[in-house]
Amino acid sequence: MSLLRPDLIDLPAYQRPPEPPAGMRLHMNEAASDWPEAARNALLERLRDLPFHQYPERQGELTERLRQRLGAPEGGLLLGPSSGALLDLVAMAGLSAGDAVAIPDPGFSLYPLLARRHGGRVRRVPQGTGFPLEPWFEALDCRQIWLTLPNNPTGAWIAPEELEPLLAAAAARPDPPLVVLDEAYAEFAPATHRLAVDRYPNLVLLRTFSKALASAAWRIGYLIGDPALVSRLASLQLPYSLPAASLEALDVALDFAAEFEAAVRAIPERRDRLSAALTSYRPAPSAANFLYLSPDPSTPLEAAGLKVRRLPGADAARITVGTEEATSRVASALGASLAAPAHRSRRRLLVLDIDGVLIDADRSFMEAVARALAELRPALPWSDAAFRAFKRLGGFNNDFRLTAGALALAEAHGHGDLEPLIEDAMGRGFPELEARIQALEPAAQIVVQKHYAGTLHLERPLVSLDELQATGWDLAVLTGRPPEELELAWRVLGFQLPAVCDAAPHLRKPEPAGLLQLADAFRAEAILFAGDTVDDAGCLRAAAALRPELAWRFAALGPGRARFASPGDVQSASLRDLLPMLNQELS
Repeated sequence: MSLLRPDLIDLPAYQRPPEPPAGMRLHMNEAASDWPEAARNALLERLRDLPFHQYPERQGELTERLRQRLGAPEGGLLLGPSSGALLDLVAMAGLSAGDAVAIPDPGFSLYPLLARRHGGRVRRVPQGTGFPLEPWFEALDCRQIWLTLPNNPTGAWIAPEELEPLLAAAAARPDPPLVVLDEAYAEFAPATHRLAVDRYPNLVLLRTFSKALASAAWRIGYLIGDPALVSRLASLQLPYSLPAASLEALDVALDFAAEFEAAVRAIPERRDRLSAALTSYRPAPSAANFLYLSPDPSTPLEAAGLKVRRLPGADAARITVGTEEATSRVASALGASLAAPAHRSRRRLLVLDIDGVLIDADRSFMEAVARALAELRPALPWSDAAFRAFKRLGGFNNDFRLTAGALALAEAHGHGDLEPLIEDAMGRGFPELEARIQALEPAAQIVVQKHYAGTLHLERPLVSLDELQATGWDLAVLTGRPPEELELAWRVLGFQLPAVCDAAPHLRKPEPAGLLQLADAFRAEAILFAGDTVDDAGCLRAAAALRPELAWRFAALGPGRARFASPGDVQSASLRDLLPMLNQELS
């Protein structure tokens, strides 16, 4: 009688592929350089005083710090001892004996082991050196879909808009598969798939700090997903699974995020120069920190003292992009010359509110709210002045909430003029009415949306897509509109942009989650947010406090901009007036 599961009898243990005993490490996809000296010293000081006899108890604290930085909802992020360990948890939680798991081929060598150890059947999806989507549509009947973007070992990557049809098709199935987006190398790609997480509850995103924070030795990764799903995964994680030293390392590394980020940002340009130099080896297009070369260049590289990852059966090898010196040695060993570093422009992102910035919607929204209040509370005096007072108050950027606030205020104080009550609440709001406002909001939303359908014709675009694209900045939208009203905005504008909307409480301005997600998605280094309310300004300032290593700036637009602008903000009468400034004093 076997003491173990029969299906595990022939499962081999993980073994690293054979490698030369000595040489520069360009075979493990590690960060190009170690920690900055100041960060290392700060961590050593922490470890000197760390109580070794106590269990690690900072996982919750650091999960919260990371959750806020990444704009995830409460309960939507799980830290773990490497992204591989978290993927193992996903497999354990979601696979029953015989369930199929779709993985890329070629792909990460650990995937088959993880699937099989939990009883799963591996379905290999042929990818070659690219990332064609067609074969993945045929695998949507699998229990889990593991997508690696950029892919390992090829470096292949596709943009979020290209992946969208597959994600939508998976979510639309009667029994959707769990889609796992493994973004271990996302920091080296032109963009990330961060914005997909909040839109698809059947999707989880995995990342590691091995590369982004040069922390492979500390074995830390994280998973982001729907809080209901993440909470179930968290319940399966063993207590104290992250060592105290690793938690301290993460805390210190986040304190020095700017230094780590600078090193990461240098890799793609260096990778592309090496790829351009090695044309005789047909480098596959890569969005990661490595290159896939064929025919296999391992022999001359190893002779030059450079370890690389041989890929048996493929006549190819994977080479990590290291320091400038190491990369130059790779080129020289293969008979090529590495070009000098090119100037790298900062990734600049212009984030736009919709109402009052892209679209003149004041009259439309004021009319919809007025009609809704007339239906819900006919005796309530209401005016455009009361509407604008709510907007100045802050916290009422969403018109459903504004309508509910007016109803709650009328219940509490009678049916007199609400404007003086709102003005008196400037700086403090109505915390005593918050529970009632939340209770009234669902009914308010139904009625406001009904009347909004009759006022939509009053809206008009304030700028064209050509004008926006002429700036040369990346473009995105952060709006207080819910998803269904965002669709109406695209109809008014005649174009669409990547967007975060008011689809969940953590995405509601002045919460900074939407801005943080957009900064992540675009790998932005400088973010300018153009808005026209106090909530827009508060959102920007909260995001800047959480990610100080990025350059944040607010552009206050509209006739009331002086009320919510702060020193250092840009001020402009309109978005059209702002655009010529983008490549002058704001560059």
